[in-house]
Amino acid sequence: AAHSLLASPALLAAPALSWAQAAYPTKPIRYIVPVSAGGGSDMVGRTVTERWGALLKQSFLVDNQAGGGGVIACQATARAAPDGYTLLQGYVATHGTSPATRKVPYDAIKDFTHIAVFANTDYALAVPANSPYKTLQELVAASKTKPIDYASSGNGSTSHLAGALLGQMTKANLVHVPYKSSDTARTDVLGGQVAFMFDNTAIFLPFAKGGKVRLLATSGPSRSAAAKDIPTLAEAGVPGYEVMGWFALTGPANMPPAVVATLNREVQRIMAQPDIREKMATLGFDSMPMGVTESPAYVSTQLGRYKAMVQAAGAQAD
Repeated sequence: AAHSLLASPALLAAPALSWAQAAYPTKPIRYIVPVSAGGGSDMVGRTVTERWGALLKQSFLVDNQAGGGGVIACQATARAAPDGYTLLQGYVATHGTSPATRKVPYDAIKDFTHIAVFANTDYALAVPANSPYKTLQELVAASKTKPIDYASSGNGSTSHLAGALLGQMTKANLVHVPYKSSDTARTDVLGGQVAFMFDNTAIFLPFAKGGKVRLLATSGPSRSAAAKDIPTLAEAGVPGYEVMGWFALTGPANMPPAVVATLNREVQRIMAQPDIREKMATLGFDSMPMGVTESPAYVSTQLGRYKAMVQAAGAQAD
């Protein structure tokens, strides 16, 4: 019997794998968040790491590294040892819009392990409450006679690209007005200084319910769970239109498969918890945990979409 055990590499490998899994994590995990402390994305990071830490019985140390559209945080992650003790909160800017709109010092796919996409959001096209446009078709039609301006949180941002894509797909005459942040842009939309803006659907919902803006359409492949009465852009007359935002648990390239599997499993587990789903919804995101092979494929597809969008719109980052 002893001889047959030695002869079977599969049997030898099995205990080694479980030891490797049991051994991770043995020390605190650094979790790099590519935005400054206090905002919505930072809140997402703190919410999920607290729960992951409890499940993995190890503390997560949130390290805010803002700047350069996520470039600083991405470089720090890509250079770290791929042992599972340095992780990044990747999101649509770090691995979507930034590499699509500018030259970044990293390869968004090859230099990282995309462990688990865990949440996503669509965007709503909002017009001021007193806007003359009641539907998306009215807005597009009006733009054929005079240019219509739209606000965004800056050149190369998701809100910019969403508007640029709309203009490109409908041949509407839209003029981009970049702001320093989505808060200042939203203020001007509420005040009627700009004709419309795309922003996270959940962020615009309270304003819509309060009668301060009107939502004409949402940007996802299907209707927003939180705004089922609002048509998608595809339904409202722009077939094939889709712009999504997302978060992914990411690490350096070449992480051990056992560590990736452990992390992905725990991400899936916590994103299914009702209180976490509720908290994510208040921050404007749907819980959407993806598997180990699905996650990198999704990030890759999304990056391709943003590159195509940027090319079509001729958009550049600041």
